[in-house]
Amino acid sequence: MLSDVSLQNPNIVRMLYWQFGITVGFAVIAGFISGEHGAVSAILGGLTNLFASLIYVFVANFGLSHSNGTGLWPILRAELVKLVFIAVQLGVIMTFYDALVIPAMFTTFLVTLLTWRAVLLTNAGK
Repeated sequence: MLSDVSLQNPNIVRMLYWQFGITVGFAVIAGFISGEHGAVSAILGGLTNLFASLIYVFVANFGLSHSNGTGLWPILRAELVKLVFIAVQLGVIMTFYDALVIPAMFTTFLVTLLTWRAVLLTNAGK
């Protein structure tokens, strides 16, 4: 499993599609509830995790390819880079988007964050 962190892994691709679908669905719901700014806030919350997941895959894949596909350090480094990216991106969003609808953004953010774990854990044994 550690050596198969790439966009060729169907579980990772499935997880990215799930995150994208949830982002779009929550944006539609938030748009109906809170208008345009609710939809944009939901999109920003979902894209935060979608981009962080892509960064995780690329950093982990790069690290694994340079360590002969073994070791836990490339995965831990990728997770650290992902967490820092999430923190920076959320900070930028909250600083510069004045009309942010915080419940829409954080709800979409949390659901897409949990999707990362749920899809990968439910397909770990397959």
